[in-house]
Amino acid sequence: MKPAAFDYHAPETADEAVHLLAELGDEAKFIAGGQSLMPLLVLRLAVFDHLVDLRRLTDLADITAGTDTVRIGATTTHTMVGRSETIARSVPLLARATPLIGHFQIRNRGTIGGSLAHADAAAEYPAVALTLDADIETRSPGGCARSPPPTSSRGCGRRRWNRTSW
Repeated sequence: MKPAAFDYHAPETADEAVHLLAELGDEAKFIAGGQSLMPLLVLRLAVFDHLVDLRRLTDLADITAGTDTVRIGATTTHTMVGRSETIARSVPLLARATPLIGHFQIRNRGTIGGSLAHADAAAEYPAVALTLDADIETRSPGGCARSPPPTSSRGCGRRRWNRTSW
């Protein structure tokens, strides 16, 4: 099968991506690695008129350590997380969970932001985020907000954040 037709958008900045999603509303979906979303699109279990590709937003593919925090950008791949000395040293549970994600092709393309936004209760990263009491930062045209990870899944692909934030 092939996915239904959609318009493709590749913003250059995170602000542009946020405004695109706000403008396009429920007919749009972010995609970065696509490891969770693409199978749903191909089987037409999900249909969107617009896909907003985040892969070009390299400023969201980072891992930084603070005094008592570690920040992982939304487009950071599973492979980047798994190879990070910062993660191994500061968040060993995350480092141990990462190799359990699919196979190396999935880890090379899949992103931590996609895993958390996709909200699959069987996925490693949502469970680790809940266990570690992580803060999830989302952006919207109104600014940034932090929230805890969901304590229960709303179902695969049903995130708790509103449509104009990510």
